[in-house]
Amino acid sequence: MVALLRVLAFLAFAGGVVLITLRVLASKPQRRYGEEPVVIKKPLGWGWSIALACTGLFLFLVFVTGGATQVGLTDVAVVENTMTGQFAVLNPGTHIWPFSRSLTPVVTKITKYSLRRQIVEIGAGPVSEKGVQADSNSPGRPVVFYWARGWAYPNKAAVIQLHRMYGPDYLDNWVERNWVSTLKAVQGAKPYDYVGNNRVEMQDAVERELQLQLLGEDGETPLVFVSQLSIVEFDFDGNVNGFLEGVQKKEFARQEAEQQILINQKEQEAKKIQAETDYITTKRAAEAEQAKRIAEAEGLALAQERVADAEAYTTKVTYQAQADGIVQLQQALGRSPEYLTYQQQEMWGQGGAKVPSTLIVGLDGYTPFLNLLPSGEAVK
Repeated sequence: MVALLRVLAFLAFAGGVVLITLRVLASKPQRRYGEEPVVIKKPLGWGWSIALACTGLFLFLVFVTGGATQVGLTDVAVVENTMTGQFAVLNPGTHIWPFSRSLTPVVTKITKYSLRRQIVEIGAGPVSEKGVQADSNSPGRPVVFYWARGWAYPNKAAVIQLHRMYGPDYLDNWVERNWVSTLKAVQGAKPYDYVGNNRVEMQDAVERELQLQLLGEDGETPLVFVSQLSIVEFDFDGNVNGFLEGVQKKEFARQEAEQQILINQKEQEAKKIQAETDYITTKRAAEAEQAKRIAEAEGLALAQERVADAEAYTTKVTYQAQADGIVQLQQALGRSPEYLTYQQQEMWGQGGAKVPSTLIVGLDGYTPFLNLLPSGEAVK
């Protein structure tokens, strides 16, 4: 839009100049040899011609000298007033003086910044020739070559501060320069082989340090956002490469020895565990066998005890039954002569017991003897 207006303003200025030129030429009579002077018909008057030329020139100067600009959808513009030193931000759209108060022809200077993410790189390939050189803290400080890439875009909220500090070439004057210094600082504090063993950790450390350097004057607001910084390639000089080969061989031998020691330790631990397992298994088997025998012995004793209890119970029940029978018989017969005769027969006669031959009866301190004959008759 602004470019079209510039073209139209230039055409208006050019048309005015052409009309003024024709007006000047038309004011002089033209003569031909042997003829009367001929007067050319005059074009527009002087006023219209001069007004058209001045208007075109003025508009052209307005559009060219900072009086108009067009900001893209993914851009932001910083307007600097060279007389007052003030700054303003223009959002996407078309801005023309005097409708935009931030713009003043000839006085203002416009700088545009793209808010899209842009690729930034340090170094190039082959990395051993075009890479960034960074010293290490290893003995002899061997050099490491780097080729790195990442993304960066300005913070719209801090674009004025970014413009004041680094200008439109911030990617070249600031991000790349600070990235190089940050990479060198991180590598300078690490051994030369740190990037080979801890590549991701080093990338993260460089990104964190670089983002800290991208903060504004308040120490909190980032001027530029950086992300996904990665080390594309790295290499060492020839001397270091030869040294690394020797170190790798020694390291491989050391690791192999350590691995063998570890294997031996594992085997010893396995044998120890196997011996302990066998001991525990044997012990538990013996304990189980002992428990089994104890259980069998206890079971046998318990069985015998129960048999004895059963026999005792049987005897007790038998005698109890006999006693109950006698009691019942006594209750049934009472103290009748027949019962006494029955008892005598059971005890002395028919019961199979021997009749005592001598009966000792004590009366009042005397001890008389009563002899019984086998026939059962008493002899006094």
